[in-house]
Amino acid sequence: MEYSLLNKTELRLTDVYLSDCDLSEISNTVAEVLKLPRDRVFVIDVREDHIALDLLVQTINDDQFVGKKEQLLKAVGSLPGVNFGPEPDIHSEGVLGMIALSPIEGKKVVEQSAAMGNEIQNRIRRRVKVFPTGFEVGRGMIEDTNTPYLEKRFTEAGCKVQTHRPLADDIDEIAGALRQALEQGFGLIITTGGVGAEDKDCSVEALLKVCPEAATPYIAKFTRGHGRHVKDGIRIGVAKEGLSYVVTLPGPNEEVQLCTDVLVESISQQPKPEVLGEQLANLLRERWMRTVGVHGHAHHRHHGNHTN
Repeated sequence: MEYSLLNKTELRLTDVYLSDCDLSEISNTVAEVLKLPRDRVFVIDVREDHIALDLLVQTINDDQFVGKKEQLLKAVGSLPGVNFGPEPDIHSEGVLGMIALSPIEGKKVVEQSAAMGNEIQNRIRRRVKVFPTGFEVGRGMIEDTNTPYLEKRFTEAGCKVQTHRPLADDIDEIAGALRQALEQGFGLIITTGGVGAEDKDCSVEALLKVCPEAATPYIAKFTRGHGRHVKDGIRIGVAKEGLSYVVTLPGPNEEVQLCTDVLVESISQQPKPEVLGEQLANLLRERWMRTVGVHGHAHHRHHGNHTN
């Protein structure tokens, strides 16, 4: 299990006395015991009866440090010029303090931490946020059938769903909403609409502003500038930040329904974003071929009017 040190990276060895000692040997020995690169461990303070070391890492696995007190003291104590008093010890104000646990205590704490971590992760993954987009939805010109459908499906799947008012066709507004949802710890964040090829369609662009590495597979490609198409095609977006997926779906309810089973499965399967993106894109491409076929221009008008 990997632990974050939360910037508390100092170890103090107490009741230790040095005499003509090579400090680099101490830091190298500590690095070896903790299975860290030698250039990540430094002695930063030497006092009459204790020394302090800093570990230049932000995360560390449990098997590198938990219960390693006796091993570390024995290794350092064997170095030339290092002498221990009757009660040598190791201290840390942070997670590294688990180094002082016995192997049995350490194993128990790690198991408990892992169980708590899994529970927290499962809770986060089952928190869903839904954002409809588009001025026509916001003004009540068309009914938002996507949000109630997604809320029902994910609630039935054991998720806690939070809905939101419709977002305007504005990159900054959508990007701001996505950032806030990520900060609030939603495991799945979905937008509907705004993935088409018109100038008002900006959901994918907003996602890329927040998550530049997002996968954005195409559903269909056109000639830029053809009709109202200012972009070269229709594409969706899938990104993953920590435990959170962000997915930009099309606006038509049939297409949202088509994608929902895959999204529900992704909660437990946790695929890579590019894999999830291709799964969703393939479903939408197949629907394109079934419903449009050779009548491409008709489908272009369909998406111009309805894929917000």
